[in-house]
Amino acid sequence: MPKFNTPGLLLLLLLSGAAVSDEEAGISIEDYVTHYCGGCHKVPPAATLPRSVWPMVVNEMTLLAADRLGESAIPPEAAEIITQYYVRAAPETLPRLPVIADPSPPLTFRESTVGPPSRMPLIVNIKAVDLGFADAEEFLVCDGERHTVSLLYREGKEWRERILAYVPLPSHTEVADYDGDGDADIIVAALGVFPPVSSPAGKVVLLRQGPERSFSAEVLLEDVGRIADARPVDIDGDGDYDIAVAIFGGGDVGEIAWLENKGDSRVQAHTILKVPGALNVSPVDLNQDGRMDIVSLIAQEHEAVVAMINEGEGRFEIVSLASAGHPLSGSTGMRIVDLDGDGDADILFTNGDAQDLDPTPKPYHGVQWLENKGELEFVYHEIGRFYGTASARAVDVDGDGDLDVVASSWNNYWEEPGRQSLVWFENDGHQQFEAHRLLGPTPGIVSFETVDMTDDGLPEILAGLFHIGQLQDQIMAKVNNAPDPTEEITDSSVRLMMLTPSPRARPERR
Repeated sequence: MPKFNTPGLLLLLLLSGAAVSDEEAGISIEDYVTHYCGGCHKVPPAATLPRSVWPMVVNEMTLLAADRLGESAIPPEAAEIITQYYVRAAPETLPRLPVIADPSPPLTFRESTVGPPSRMPLIVNIKAVDLGFADAEEFLVCDGERHTVSLLYREGKEWRERILAYVPLPSHTEVADYDGDGDADIIVAALGVFPPVSSPAGKVVLLRQGPERSFSAEVLLEDVGRIADARPVDIDGDGDYDIAVAIFGGGDVGEIAWLENKGDSRVQAHTILKVPGALNVSPVDLNQDGRMDIVSLIAQEHEAVVAMINEGEGRFEIVSLASAGHPLSGSTGMRIVDLDGDGDADILFTNGDAQDLDPTPKPYHGVQWLENKGELEFVYHEIGRFYGTASARAVDVDGDGDLDVVASSWNNYWEEPGRQSLVWFENDGHQQFEAHRLLGPTPGIVSFETVDMTDDGLPEILAGLFHIGQLQDQIMAKVNNAPDPTEEITDSSVRLMMLTPSPRARPERR
C-alpha cells in the first residue's frame, strides 16, 4: 500500500472524505495537528467546540501564530489539514447541561435592589471592607461603566454610595495601611480597557487616605498591560507592604510581578513570571516557611494554577499545581480557602470565559477545587458544572457548619427557562456538592460578596450586574468602525442587587 506522506496528498484524502490510516498518511493525523498546534499550547480536543466553529478558530490561531512566530509558522496547506481534522472529529453540537433544580428542603432569598440604576451595568468587582466610615457593612465597588471606585454603605435603612476616585476600568481593590500612618488606604488594580490588548493600559493606583476621610489617588505603576489584580503583601520580609501584581495584558504581553516598597510612594518593579493571562495574585505561605508565596490562575492558552514559591532575596520557584489540559477551558477566577476544614490552604477556582472565540456557553464550564495534600501536592475535585461561571465563594449558605459554594454566571442560555445567574452548591459535610437555584436569569454577574449582615448565621449576598451582551456589542462596533449600538439605550437597569435569606428553621449542624 503506498504511503502518502506529503501534506498535499494528505489534504486530498481528508477533503475526499475517505478514511485515512496512519500507514497511508505516513504520519498520524493527530501527530500532524500536534506538530503545528502544540508549539504554543496543549492541543484542544475536537469535542470542546461544535463543528461549525472550528474553521474560524483554526484561522484565528493561524493568524496568531503568524504574528508571534512568522508567516511560515502554520502554512496554508497545514492550516487546511488541521481544519479538516477538527471538522471531521468535532460533534455537530455540544451537550446541554441540565437546568439546576430548586433546593430541597427549600431555601429562599428575598431580592431587593441597592443604589441607583445604570444605563449599562458593568460591575467588575465588589469587596466587603471595614474602613470605619459607617456603623454597618461597607463595600468597595469597581464600576466599569462609570470608571469609579466607590464606597457603598448603609445609613440606617438606606444604602448610600460615595465615589472615592475615578480610575480607568478598575478591576480589584484591597484595603491596607500601605503607608503605615495608622489609617486604611486602598490599592486599586485597573485594566484600563475591556478587550485584551497588548498596548499599555493597566495601572496600580494607591488611594491614600488623608484628612477627614478623604482619598488622594497616586499612580504607583503604569505603562504596562491590563492589570487584573494587585494585592498588598510583604514579599521581602522587611516589615512594609509590597504589592503583588497580575498583569493580564493581552496577546503575548503580560506578567506576574511585585512592586518593592521603597517608601514615599516609590516602588521598584520586579518580574516573577513573564506570561500573559494572569487573573489573580493570591498571597499565601504554601510551604509554611515564613515567607509569603503567590498563587495565580493563568488563562489564555495556559489555563493553569501556578504557585510562585518565595525563596527570599527576590527569587521564586515556579510550580505548576494544576492544568486544564486544553486552552479552551476559559479560566475566570480563584480563591484561597480551607474548603475541607483541615487547617491548610485549598484552592477554589472557576472556568466560564467564552469571550475569545466562540461565545456560546460550554458544558465544561463550572467550579472545582484543589485539595491541599501538603508538600505542594494538590488533588483536583469537581464541584459542579455551571454555564459561564465567573466567580465562586465558599460560605456556609444553609448554616449547617460546613462551607458551601456560591457561584455566579456571566454567560448563559438566558432565553431558556430555569437558567440561573447565581447558584449554590450544598456541601454534604464531606465535600460532595449538590447544586441548587439561587437567582434567576439576569444579564450576568461577574462579582458578588457574601456577608452575614443580620448576625443570624446566614449570609446575605450583594451581587453586581454585568451586561456582557451589551459590552460585546459595543466592542464589536469599535472593531468594525460602526456606530455604538449602546448609545441608543435610554432605559436604566438594576446595577446592584441584595439577596436576603428568608427566616426558617435552622438545620442540625453536622
